[in-house]
Amino acid sequence: MKLPFVQPKMMGEMIRRQIRAVLYRDSVSNTAEVVQKTGISFPTISKMLDEMNDQGEVVLTGLGASSGGRRPKQYRLNADHMAGLAVALEKDYSSYAVLNYVGEVVGREKLPGVLHDGPERLTEQIGTFVQRYPHLRALTLGVPGAVNNGRVFHIPDYEKFKNLDFKGLYEERFSLRVQVENDMNATVLGYHDRSGDDQNRSLVYLYLGQNGPGAGIMVNGDVVRGSSFFSGEVSFLPLYDSHNFSQAVQEPTSAQDGTERRAKLIDAMSRLVAVFTATLNPHTVIFCSTDMAERDLADVRKGSAPYVPAANLPSLLVRNWEEDYFHGLNQLTIRTMLGLGID
Repeated sequence: MKLPFVQPKMMGEMIRRQIRAVLYRDSVSNTAEVVQKTGISFPTISKMLDEMNDQGEVVLTGLGASSGGRRPKQYRLNADHMAGLAVALEKDYSSYAVLNYVGEVVGREKLPGVLHDGPERLTEQIGTFVQRYPHLRALTLGVPGAVNNGRVFHIPDYEKFKNLDFKGLYEERFSLRVQVENDMNATVLGYHDRSGDDQNRSLVYLYLGQNGPGAGIMVNGDVVRGSSFFSGEVSFLPLYDSHNFSQAVQEPTSAQDGTERRAKLIDAMSRLVAVFTATLNPHTVIFCSTDMAERDLADVRKGSAPYVPAANLPSLLVRNWEEDYFHGLNQLTIRTMLGLGID
């Protein structure tokens, strides 16, 4: 079989990506360790590390211990080589985090929300960070909507952002590497990374949120986006004869007391867990701590059991959604800076 031709420049970038991944994971590594972990020859790694050092991407920190021959050079990523900006767009606020090249948060700021104002206000906010951080090269935007290749095509209640090509707009405007991600996809990625779960885990992360219900779905370690990138829009699931999931969990009328409201929420969540159990059979379903409490989990499991055999139900957890979400955006930003998973 004839193999595709790979340009030398492309091959060089592929090697650099592997080196970056090792140095990011291990903080400091010597040449021999990078060779061992990448499977690339010593002369190639040594030459590439020297080039990256000359270009300021990595820093020579000294010499490692000798195993009988010449002591190998030790390297780390240069934290000041590049910066990235992670942005979470919420109804009432926009959260900004600036990360250096080793993934440390060096600046964090919460600004007024822009979803009702429109793209111009968002561009103004991003522009202030571009001016403040000259080495800014990467931008990640988390949005409460469905995203297809950087374009948001479904974002209820925020018509000014519907069908906006965030990626095209900001790559041209600010010359940044831009990626746009659905907020719940970023959240399930963040949880997966923070928890240290096995790479093949299947997860569902549910959030009622200020912008309507949504779910981040991961199957065998990969985020599920669907054929039209509409996966996770659980609002539309017809769990009842007369209304869907979103209508079932909407703010109830004042005539309902706290006990009745909780019972309706538990019932809707129980049905949703049963649906995911029968379709995806995930290892874990995660709820947001602003939606559910630990004491609710036993009732959700009990409410799901009549619909599916109880032995197949997933583990149920309650998590701080905001922490998982922001961590996910940060990880996506780091991967963009390092060129990992970027075409």
